[in-house]
Order: sequence, then structure tokens, then C-alpha cells
Amino acid sequence: MESDDTYQDESDARDSANLAMSIPIVNKLFDVHYKVGKGAFSTVYLATLKSSDGRKKFALKQLIPTCHPDRIRRELQYLQLLGGKDYIVGLELTLRHRSSVVFVMPYMRHNKFSEYIQDMSVEETKDYMRALLTALRRVHKFHIIHRDVKPSNFLYDRTNRRYLLVDFGLAQECHEEKLKSTRKISDESIEVQSGTKRKRFNENNLSLQPNFAVKKTVNNKCHCFGKPKVCLICLNEPQQVASRAGTPGFRAPEVLLKHVLQTSAIDIWACGVIMLCILSGSQPFFRSPDDCTALAEITTIFGSKEVQKCAQKLGKKVIFSENLPNMDIISLCLKLKERNKKNTIYDTNNSIHKVPPDIEYPKEAYHLLTKLLDLDYKTRITADQALAHPFLNS
Repeated sequence: MESDDTYQDESDARDSANLAMSIPIVNKLFDVHYKVGKGAFSTVYLATLKSSDGRKKFALKQLIPTCHPDRIRRELQYLQLLGGKDYIVGLELTLRHRSSVVFVMPYMRHNKFSEYIQDMSVEETKDYMRALLTALRRVHKFHIIHRDVKPSNFLYDRTNRRYLLVDFGLAQECHEEKLKSTRKISDESIEVQSGTKRKRFNENNLSLQPNFAVKKTVNNKCHCFGKPKVCLICLNEPQQVASRAGTPGFRAPEVLLKHVLQTSAIDIWACGVIMLCILSGSQPFFRSPDDCTALAEITTIFGSKEVQKCAQKLGKKVIFSENLPNMDIISLCLKLKERNKKNTIYDTNNSIHKVPPDIEYPKEAYHLLTKLLDLDYKTRITADQALAHPFLNS
């Protein structure tokens, strides 16, 4: 009976063959060794140049053929603009053949998040968060949102203390003013096609007379919530198109609540989730299969009143069947850390067993965590402010 490793080797060989067939020049330039990662929109391979001694390694990122050209253009643009500095992956070369595109980038050996999350020291955590926030500071400086910040997109070589932010496939520009302008509508009237103006009124107050005459105007506050109809106030609101791009478990509250105005603060929230994983020794921390469950998980930590307050600021309304209190973040992290320590045993050479060491984080660490996980995106700490925080600046 063939093992899983055999099937994996065969799968890698097929993928490598498909890569060579899709872009023939790849086979002329590189020795493709094996697949090192696979996502929804791309596959990454480890390769070396045929004309070299093989010391320098490259990551070949092959985008799926169905990727929209605009998406490919954006990722290429951002890599050229940002890459190679402040822990952001650089771009060496781009290869294209018909509908197939490959980005050639430097390869960095890295550890899995699960290999170090349990026993990161305080200083190591500081270095890790400094590097991540430094990379995001550069990204946000150019008014770009990464949109998919997570451990697997922030590579960490633990031996050499090297870091690399990768995968700009979901990145986008942050057009704050443009988004704000789409939300502006007149409080007094709505322009119709003829150019005349019509006063707003509440459809729920229409009389049952045949001509549905409205005798007086009312304010523009919506009163259709919970009723089997939609008032004209809501019907005349501009259509809300809110991006939901990102990885489940790392999406910010404003993304889950489908807020139109999404800023670089969503990357900071994802940083907070990563730090929460480290301080609690839990990975993944949120296991949400959908946005509704994700919001419920956030509510169990921050409490229903705070989440409702957050939703209200975004022009949304959230109803809970019961009021949930907020939790003390320090106590939560310590309890989870202790629980995970008991459940984790490291086996080295099948003979030496050890549990993760006791690591006591200072209060400043938890203070930074609460700033990163601020429910209100407008008051959430920025990357620049976080780097100046006492925990990282000491």
C-alpha cells in the first residue's frame, strides 16, 4: 500500500510538469525542485537557476490561469513598488506565456508558526512584532492595504532571525476619500432623472388610501427595521459594495460587518490576532467558518455591548439573544497558555520530551495587544504608533 508521502510526491511531480508546460521558458532557466506552498489563487515552487551553482534559491509563484488581469497587474505593481525593503519580499523576474504568469522571487527558508508559537521568548516576540509592523508601516505609507496578514504570509527563519512579508495577491489601494464621497447623500431631497427634487418620506407611514398620498414629510431616519418591507430611505441609499477579502479568523470587525470604508486598520487587526495567538499559545485562535460565527467569537471576548457599539459607529445594528460580558485579556491568555502547555509535548529523537517553558509577558505586551485589537478602526493604533509603543520600544 502506497503511503501519503508517495501520493504527495506524485502530486508535486505533476504540478511541476504542468508549470513547465504552461511556461516553457521556466524549464530552460530553472531546476524546479518541489512545491513549497499552495493557496486559492497560486502555487509556489522552490527552484534554482540552471546556470548557477544552486546556492541561491528562488520561489516561483504560479498564478492560476483564471486570475483577473487587474489582480495580476496590482500584485506586480505593489511588488515592484514595495519589495526588497523593510522585510517585504522582492521581485526578481516575471515570466508570462499566454494566460500563465509566474513571479520569480528570492526564497527564504522559514519555520512553521506551530513550531515556535508555544515557546517564543519575550524578546523574540518583540523582534517578530517589530519586523511585522515595520513591513506594514512601509505598505501603509503607500496607501496600500495588504488584506491577508497572517502567519503563513509572514515568513520567519527562526535560526537566523529573518522575516519576510509575502503574498500581495489580495492587496489593494486605500481610497478613503473616494469611499467617503459614495456615502454622502442629501438629507433634504433626492434628485430624480428629470432634475427635479423630491422630498424624503417614510414609506412605512403611507396611508392605506388608494392614491397613497403623503400629507407631511418626516425626518430621514429609517423605520423599516424588523418590518416586512424596505422604506424609500433605504432604497435610495447607494449600493454598498464592501470587500470581504482575507483569511477567516483574521478579518477585522469592519470587514465582518461589511463596512464600505475599509482602511489599512484591517491589517493592524490581523497583527493583533497574530499577537493574541503568541501570547495565548493558541493557533489558530479564531476558528470561524463564516462571518457570523467570527463576529460571535469576537463578541465572547469583547462583550456584546462593545460589539453593538462598534456596529452602531459603522451604521449597522447587531442583535444578540443574550448580553455577554467582556473578558479580561490577560487572564484569558494565561489560562489558554497553561492549557496548551499541558496538552503539548515535544518529541526530539523519539526520546527527549519537554513542555514549553514558562514565559511571563509584561503588562505592556497586553496593553499593545488591546490597542491592536481595538474594535473601532478609527481609534485602532497604526503601525507607526505601535512601533513607538513601550513594549516594542524598550
